[in-house]
Amino acid sequence: MNDDQQSLAADLDRLASEHTRLAAHAARLAARVRQLAPVGDALHDLRTGEFLTTSRAALICEVTDQCIRDWIAHAASIGQPIAEKGATWIVSKSRLLAYVEEHCGGKPARVKAENLFKEYWPKWSQAPEVRAATKERVAS
Repeated sequence: MNDDQQSLAADLDRLASEHTRLAAHAARLAARVRQLAPVGDALHDLRTGEFLTTSRAALICEVTDQCIRDWIAHAASIGQPIAEKGATWIVSKSRLLAYVEEHCGGKPARVKAENLFKEYWPKWSQAPEVRAATKERVAS
C-alpha cells in the first residue's frame, strides 16, 4: 500500500469511528425525545405541576409571596414573563426555574427549588379527599 492509500484508509477508519459515535448519540437523543410530553398538552402540564400558585412558587423558592410577585413584574419588564394573571396569578414552574437560575442564585438555586418541588409535589398532587383520608388514618 502506498502512502496515499494508507492516508485514505486512516481517514476512512476515523469516519467509521465518528459514525459509530454519532449513531450512539443519535440513539440517546431519540430516547430522550420519546420521553417528552406532547407540546402544548395542558392536561399533562397540570398533572405534572407545571402551574403553581404564588404561594407554592414561594415555598419551593424559599421566598415570600411578595417576592414572587416582584419576580413576576421584573420578568415581564424584561420580556420573559413567568406568570399569567387571571383570578389569581398562575406561575409557570419551568419559566420560574429558568428565572431563578438566571437572576436569583444560578444553577444551585434552581436545583434546590426543583428538589423542593419534588418533595412537595406528591402531597400537592393528591385530591383533597385523599389528603383528608390520609389525615384521618394518621390521627387514628
